[in-house]
Amino acid sequence: MKRPDGPGPLMVGFEGKAVPPRLARWLREGTVCGVVLFSRNVEAPRQVRDLCREIRAAAGRGRPAPLVAIDQEGGRVTRLSAAGFTPFPPARCYSLFCCRASRVAGAVGETMAEELRAVGVDINFAPVLDVDSNPENPVIGDRALSSNPESVAELGIAFFRGTLSRGVLPVGKHFPGHGHTAADSHEELPVVRSSRATLLARDLHPFRRAIRAGIPALMTAHVLFPALDREFPATLSEKILVGLLRKQLRFRGAVVSDALEMKAITGRFGIGTAAVRAVSAGCDIVLVGRGEKDQEEAAEAIARAWTDDWDFRKGAPASTRRVSRLREHLSRVGREDPPARRASLRQVGTRRHRELSRLLFDHWESSGQASRAGRSGNIGEG
Repeated sequence: MKRPDGPGPLMVGFEGKAVPPRLARWLREGTVCGVVLFSRNVEAPRQVRDLCREIRAAAGRGRPAPLVAIDQEGGRVTRLSAAGFTPFPPARCYSLFCCRASRVAGAVGETMAEELRAVGVDINFAPVLDVDSNPENPVIGDRALSSNPESVAELGIAFFRGTLSRGVLPVGKHFPGHGHTAADSHEELPVVRSSRATLLARDLHPFRRAIRAGIPALMTAHVLFPALDREFPATLSEKILVGLLRKQLRFRGAVVSDALEMKAITGRFGIGTAAVRAVSAGCDIVLVGRGEKDQEEAAEAIARAWTDDWDFRKGAPASTRRVSRLREHLSRVGREDPPARRASLRQVGTRRHRELSRLLFDHWESSGQASRAGRSGNIGEG
């Protein structure tokens, strides 16, 4: 169901290399506000560009353009891994460049964004702003920029500014921090029992710095923090998303949930209940990456809540404005870009991009960290 003030808060993934009929209908009706792409949707740069055009065409003229998002961190979380796209090692490699680390992080943000924009992707779910404070963490590891909160902040800001400079919207993750967990939220609900003071000094420091630097969007963590909320994980917690993020840290950008089909959520909540709870708690966009049944359940639950629940509806105008600001930024960048920077497939896999990639991989391999890095496959593809 389309909300009267704009598309619904749901973002979904799909199977295959073309827009399926159900998704085309949802885009046309305004049931979803956007689409997230995965490796299963990717074949080659031209195919991805045509797919993004198909997604936007399905929404029809006169409607808000659907947002197209992807996870392109580098390393284990690389969705554009098909021939033609430039590969990059994990984000941890930026720190190997010492006094040049921020410059390298910014250059990678620019390079990734140039390729994303060339094929029509609006949003990159990066940088990871989690602090790698637990060596036993099974899911973050070398995805984190550093084990030092200030280094994470500096490199994360450099990366997101590079991304923004090339017309793609960065999303920092996973608020308020997934780095100290000892469990994978794809498989179970992690619990971080650190004190509030420790969380503020360690995990929240990069997010606080990124917010002050103007990051436009953040993604939530499916993690329970008893010091912040004893009952709900961050994605579903009004105490964390409103009390801490909006009021204390004064974040004015958009909040995106991590994928709700992950077992940290579905192990305790029905996905429809979780979708409604996430929106009520402060998520502007809720993500269901795969599973038509789960996506249908989430869409129906949101539609029912919109009709029946005044408390659910009252936050919708502010949420819609925040998502609209993302679209406005993308539109403004497109109008202001000089001709030399206009999106073109010629910006994918350029010689400059390949040279930067080789430099980073050489440092990564020679550091010895590559042999110790996690090898658990492409995280989140399910």
